[in-house]
Amino acid sequence: MTRKTWRVLIIDDNAQMAADAQREIIDGFEENPDIDVDVSVQTDFDQGFSIVRDGGSDVVVLDVRRDASNSMPADETVGHEVFHEIKEARFAPVIFWTALPENVQDEAMAPLVSVVGKEDIDQLPATIEAAIASRTVDTITTIEEHVTSVLTKHMWTELGPNWAEYTDGVDPATVAQVLISRLARILDDDREHAFTAHPSHRYIYPPASDMRSPGDVIREPGGDWWVVLTPACDFEQKKCEFVLLARAGQLETHKKYLGWTATKSSGKWAELRKDVLMATQGRFHYLPAFRNIPDLVIDLENVRSVTAETLEAMEAVASLVSPFSEALLVQHSHFRGRIGVPDLDAELIKQRLEAVPPVSA
Repeated sequence: MTRKTWRVLIIDDNAQMAADAQREIIDGFEENPDIDVDVSVQTDFDQGFSIVRDGGSDVVVLDVRRDASNSMPADETVGHEVFHEIKEARFAPVIFWTALPENVQDEAMAPLVSVVGKEDIDQLPATIEAAIASRTVDTITTIEEHVTSVLTKHMWTELGPNWAEYTDGVDPATVAQVLISRLARILDDDREHAFTAHPSHRYIYPPASDMRSPGDVIREPGGDWWVVLTPACDFEQKKCEFVLLARAGQLETHKKYLGWTATKSSGKWAELRKDVLMATQGRFHYLPAFRNIPDLVIDLENVRSVTAETLEAMEAVASLVSPFSEALLVQHSHFRGRIGVPDLDAELIKQRLEAVPPVSA
């Protein structure tokens, strides 16, 4: 298998400085056994952006200031503006290489967005290596290829042969919805087949919609956490005057967690695991920590109804993805709708079964 060559694009209107950076980067990776680079230069900011937009580079080294020339005035913001254009067009690592680091320091998100001073040219190879090691480009490329493959196959095998039926009297947005629905289902199947316990698989962070839905994790101005239990159809049909919420307390205050931390015994851990962390029925439902969401335990016995106006004042932090949101509603339904019945006398059943003569072969 041929090893990938990483395309580094330097965008700098000073041709001499760009050439110096090009040599520094090439020399810096010459002895690197793991990474091959192809370094190119573009001295026009607009042309450089076009290359990035069209997928012609993997990592961008970007100057901020454009020097004055016969045809152009000096501009101390042009590189910053190009960065924002890149953000609108693609997700790619950017390294600001600039004499004005203070102008873009707020954009830093190392290793994906880094700031290197012009005098620190020797730091460029290491900064580029860190961006490559982040696997950003690999991840995005894999996602783009998978999405393109799914949509292309469905267009040729289903939409193409039945185009008139799909497009009769509808606008292009309807066809797009068909493709998006197909893609979402296939990606869901992929996620289930490669299921892991990583918390990011459980949340849409932040929520993708301003409309609330079941499984939304919200926070009151005072800091209390709640989760929406009202079914989605009530929101869609705008027929919910009140919204049902369940309290989500922090795991560290839960009695079963405290019981385990006090002893660290295997028995207490088994109780915590069964009744809280892995529970899919009963009173408690666990939400793992992610971003600014702490480890939470939903208490399906501690619920309240609030008006839509009260809900609007709360901060929507994240949404549970399918099937986790549906599983929560099912658990709540079973918990609230359970019916207590007397237990059968197991000892009487045992005695009866033991009295039955064995069946001969």
